[in-house]
Amino acid sequence: MKLLSFAWITLGVFLFAVFTPFSSSSAEEIVSTTTPEGDAVIYMFGRDECGFCKQQIAYLEEEGLPYVYLNLHTDENAARLYDEVTAKHGVTKVTPVTIVGEDIFVGFNGPRTTGEQIKAALIKAETSSIRTVEDHIAFAPVQTVEVGGGCTGITCDEGDTGQFVFELPYFGVVDLRSFSLFSLSVVLGVIDGFNPCAMWVLITFLVLLSQAGSKKKMVFLATVFMLAEAIMYNLILNVWYKTWDFVALDQIVTPLVGFLALGGGTFFIWRWHKNKDAALVCDITDLDSQSRTINKLKQVIDSPITITSIVAILVIAFSVNIIEFACSIGIPQAYTKILELNGLDFIQRQWYILVYTLGYMFDDLVVFGLAIWGFSRLESHGGKYAQLSLIIGGVLMLVLGTILVINPGLLVL
Repeated sequence: MKLLSFAWITLGVFLFAVFTPFSSSSAEEIVSTTTPEGDAVIYMFGRDECGFCKQQIAYLEEEGLPYVYLNLHTDENAARLYDEVTAKHGVTKVTPVTIVGEDIFVGFNGPRTTGEQIKAALIKAETSSIRTVEDHIAFAPVQTVEVGGGCTGITCDEGDTGQFVFELPYFGVVDLRSFSLFSLSVVLGVIDGFNPCAMWVLITFLVLLSQAGSKKKMVFLATVFMLAEAIMYNLILNVWYKTWDFVALDQIVTPLVGFLALGGGTFFIWRWHKNKDAALVCDITDLDSQSRTINKLKQVIDSPITITSIVAILVIAFSVNIIEFACSIGIPQAYTKILELNGLDFIQRQWYILVYTLGYMFDDLVVFGLAIWGFSRLESHGGKYAQLSLIIGGVLMLVLGTILVINPGLLVL
């Protein structure tokens, strides 16, 4: 009964946190604004589950700028225009994508960079004959797209687009070209890795990982996940971001992870119910060291790794990369452009991309390291820990899975 009561309390707290509005720009409040006919206006393509979209909308609201929000998931015409705009400029299909007169912006880096550029483009558009998205598609010149850059507070040379000026955490507004290539790779990789867009997928994976049954198997599964994620991200940095429709893929992989979480949660709850009257017994004998309890011998018996478990890990690793890239590609795209400008040969380019990827994986190494360390401490509690983790993990996965399938926008911070 104590376990069940604790589980319901956990569920109640989690639901309260999830369904309480995060800010004034919650998913329900993201709507198109109305503007006087003929005036220059900001057209923003976005999705309710995109954190960068919410940041940009909060900025536009705060500055009182005229904008129209074009929701790619609920407006078929917006989705069609988005496809035409991205095809015209060869833009990676991420969000947000913003049209202001003849100018286009990909991503939202911050108020002092992208925000200032959007305001400048709005002033410029007042004297332009190109006002609507349709006008932009028909008459705007094909251009090198800004990727969340800006020149505010930094003098830009004439003709310099400022696409390498970024607002970075702890660094402020900086020109990325002021870094050495190695330090640039480390700094941007670590910053890019701390992306909140995919945190709910990582939570789902951590709950699954906690049920591995042994430290050895837990380490193996975490290693497979991190290797798969690193390889996929490395490939994205090399070529994938130019060809993939990340927004469309996100619509597939997010509910896929949700269904995976629902299945895992249901299984965990079933296992807990099966042994609720024998809380100190672990029902999966091939995942626990039963002989250690009986014979006082230290023996870890791991279940064999199946093709299904490997595929599940790969799906989750793949989904993390897709969900993160669907929420703006600013930093990695600017980084790869800088590598291109330096005229590196293949080996040099791959070395710096490897350094960037290792930086990108740093947060995962920390999180999984702590999870494995915690597992070692909690494992000493035996079956009691196993049963407690089953009910809590099962309830959490059911809640997360339901939200990921029905309305993932609720999980955006």
